[in-house]
Amino acid sequence: MWVKRVVFALTLLAIGGAVALLLVRLARPSARLNDLNQDLQSIVSDLVRGDSSIKNCMLAVTKGDGSLAWTGAAGIARQEGHVPMTVDTPIFIASVTKLYTATAIMLLYEKGALSLDDPIGKYLPQDLIRGINRYKGKDYSGEITIAQLLSHRSGIADYYTEKGRDGKTVGEWLRQDPGRSWTVDETIARARDRLKPHFPPGTETSYSDTNYQLLGKIIEAVTRKALYTVYEDFLFRPLGLQHTWLIGSPKAQLRAGDNPAEVFHANVDITQSRSNRIYWADGGMVSTAQDMITFLKALNEGRLVRPESLKLMHHWRRWEFPIQYGYGTMYFELPSLIRTTIGFPPVWGHSGSTGSFLYYSKDLDLYIAGTIDQTESMWKPFVLMLRVVRAVTSRKSCIGSCARAAQTQGTPAYDEGADVIIGSAPIAARVSELARGLTAE
Repeated sequence: MWVKRVVFALTLLAIGGAVALLLVRLARPSARLNDLNQDLQSIVSDLVRGDSSIKNCMLAVTKGDGSLAWTGAAGIARQEGHVPMTVDTPIFIASVTKLYTATAIMLLYEKGALSLDDPIGKYLPQDLIRGINRYKGKDYSGEITIAQLLSHRSGIADYYTEKGRDGKTVGEWLRQDPGRSWTVDETIARARDRLKPHFPPGTETSYSDTNYQLLGKIIEAVTRKALYTVYEDFLFRPLGLQHTWLIGSPKAQLRAGDNPAEVFHANVDITQSRSNRIYWADGGMVSTAQDMITFLKALNEGRLVRPESLKLMHHWRRWEFPIQYGYGTMYFELPSLIRTTIGFPPVWGHSGSTGSFLYYSKDLDLYIAGTIDQTESMWKPFVLMLRVVRAVTSRKSCIGSCARAAQTQGTPAYDEGADVIIGSAPIAARVSELARGLTAE
């Protein structure tokens, strides 16, 4: 074990040095600017100009105390007609939707309409869920709870990213046939009938879009309303989110002229497939960066759910380094050596496969949201957020102190076994992968 720890320590030192060199590069453009707003716009514009795979970018940055509220955009929202990206251009927020769905569940929990420990069979028909987690000959489907869906601990296969007997994922099918119509029940049936579960419920964590499709069905069963109506009643209308809607909803039809910005996979336009109604409670929302921050700020400040409910949502467990998962919330934290070197504190929120992101840093009291509308790299949005943090902290001459704060503040209570930073060769490989993503810029 000590050999693994020595190797891992050397790996971190090497990565820390590489990231430090990156920071010197990142700092140069901002040093020539005198205004933070110009810094932030330069970050967005330079990203689009310097990366041919990124056709557009939207970014919003807000301090919790109101001392900073900036939104910017760059690039081309729609290639036909060369329509420019603006701060009001709608964007597909993909799996950031899960944070909204989890919040709706927590509101129902607070109203006493459901318990997080309830088995899902209390609300969903047996024909829908029977056999959805048949693991090693035993059907655990009746034991799965709402909490396990929220935290991706149900063991249910991911209808979207996992390959069926045909050797293809749903994402691949959509790219080949974007006009193919899918129902939510079909996505659940695919996970149940064509894919294999991963483990008995409650024993491990495995991200699955199917979990959130089931949560959407539970929300509809409990409220006896369409999911889009619940979003409107619980979230959109109370917060004034006029630029946020669910794909396929009446509000979406009313906003038919407001086409979302195009999304790309490498250089392939996949916008039509992203408009498919298959995306629902798991990733079917359209919004803007500013609307996203309005939502997260309300959630964080206790204006949506009570603080004790948010604490439940923040019961993070080990998932894929460096991200842990709670109830619809992601927690991103780098190892202390890298965190100290680059001054990037822990953040919580959620990411989406379209390059969308919505996060809050407690240490900096800073909200960051936006998209790069590119699916090929999960790390590029984090590099963008790193640049934002650098710009904001450098303006306050607190780069060093913010790095130290990241070590001592805002650290959550981990689940047993959640600290994955010690002595693991696979984890070291994942750190190296992250470093490559950072230095690729």
